[in-house]
Amino acid sequence: MLILALDASTPVTTVTLARVDGGGREILAEVSVTARGASETLLPAVHAALDIAGEDLLSVGRLLVGVGPGTFTGIRIAAATARALSLGSGAALSKNSTLAALAAPALSYEPDVLAVIDARRGQVFAQWFSTNGAASGISCVEPEGLSPEGSPLVVGDGATRYRHALSPMGRIPPDDSPLHRVTATGHVLSGDLAPVRSEALVPIYVREPDAEVRRDLNPWGLR
Repeated sequence: MLILALDASTPVTTVTLARVDGGGREILAEVSVTARGASETLLPAVHAALDIAGEDLLSVGRLLVGVGPGTFTGIRIAAATARALSLGSGAALSKNSTLAALAAPALSYEPDVLAVIDARRGQVFAQWFSTNGAASGISCVEPEGLSPEGSPLVVGDGATRYRHALSPMGRIPPDDSPLHRVTATGHVLSGDLAPVRSEALVPIYVREPDAEVRRDLNPWGLR
């Protein structure tokens, strides 16, 4: 079965086409774009990945979408795009956590990984994972408030931004390491591919979106 994975929950729009055969997952193409927003880049990236692999949308059996935590606008764009592609192709939908996708490549190197995404407002979205299948809940806290088990490998743009606060908790790769990037390939590696209904493709709400916070602070819409 061909899997088309999409993620726009970080500043990087990323698409991967993979083949799942039994327990194996073969990556056929990966496209990542950082130059513009997901509304401009996601569909072209989908077409580029299909072209690289020499496949078409009708051959895709599953659409796997990253649902955060992360940028709510990007998550919604990815979900809406996946719904539209599903309607056009008949492919089933699946979803996966952005933090699980971030941790997946790192778990090939280390038994314990702390995935950390910059949540703005001085906070991070974070989750600890182990190769034995254990995982913590998702946290949204100031970096100093994290207390991971053991001494994990710490990855993600939150790890690079708050390196000083997080380095006592575990080893952090250099800032230019690919382990700090969320990729659609990470979703392919970590997603369980269970089919979900279209309405289930909603962001993981660890806290209120920024737009809701601004509305609460300014309920009358005053400038």
